[in-house]
This record gives sequence, C-alpha cells and structure tokens, in this order.
Amino acid sequence: MNELLEKIKTQVEPVLDRLNAYLIDLTYSKVKNAYKYVFYVDKDTYVTVEDCSIISRELERILVDEKLISPDDQIEISSPGVDRPLKFLRQYPKHKEKYFSVTFKSDDKTMTKEMVLKDVVGEKLVFDDRGKILVSDFVEHMIQANVQFDAFGFNIASGVYDKVDDWTAL
Repeated sequence: MNELLEKIKTQVEPVLDRLNAYLIDLTYSKVKNAYKYVFYVDKDTYVTVEDCSIISRELERILVDEKLISPDDQIEISSPGVDRPLKFLRQYPKHKEKYFSVTFKSDDKTMTKEMVLKDVVGEKLVFDDRGKILVSDFVEHMIQANVQFDAFGFNIASGVYDKVDDWTAL
C-alpha cells in the first residue's frame, strides 16, 4: 500500500501545484469493500470549502482515470485543521502574529513554550517569548508547532477573531 500511496502523491502534486495548493498528508482506511483516502492540503492563504470541492473533483478524475483508485473508493479533501501541527516551513508565514505552542530542541533538551510568531526569514522562525525574541532554525530545532485557538477561533496574540481552517474548532 505504501507504494500505491507514493504513486498517488506523485500524481496529485502537479494538480495541487496548479491549484496553488500543496499536500500536507495522505491517509487511508478500509471502508466496507473500498478505501477512503483523506488528502490534507494547504495553501499559502487559507483553504476554503470551494478549494476543497475543486481539488476533490480534479483528484478523483485523475486518480480514477489512471486506475490508482477504484470508482468505488472515496476521497476526502481537508485542510490540516487547527488540531494538527504545522509540518512545513511554507505553512508559517500566514500565521504571523499568532500564538503558538512550540516544541523545540535546545542544548540537547526538549522544551515547549507558548510564543507569538513574529516573522519567517529564510528558514528561520522569529518568535516573541514575552518580550524576548527567539530565532529558531526550522529544520534543526523545531519538533512541533501548533497554532493556538480557543473554542471560538480566537487567537490570543492577534486579539481578533481569526478565520479557522475547519469547523471542528467552532
């Protein structure tokens, strides 16, 4: 199955690129006599319901035509959602001035801090830790970072209602 998932990823990446989106993750599960594939996608702006609908139609057509999935299989397109950590550096710029829970390596120990993302410079993330500026190399130091929202989509750092990527946060 891993080989099939890699073939699927290879087929969908150019389609997503054309639609100004990119793949974060792909999962699958067995549902009765078929499979359900869940594509987690993101954009440099926020993912909308319309984006998911367009991507779904495009991917289903290509994957069925290429016989990578059966017409009986299900595909679902979703934004990563607020409960998933950011996985790629490309995801960070749209979250400037937002409150994060960040887990990172520092001097051979793992630390978790709640900080505000101030900027992204090259592969460096600039965080404000209560007035102290911390610069972290994304590749070498970051373990996990989650944007922090309350149940109403309120991000403490920005002080305004932020558009969230999925309804589960509301």
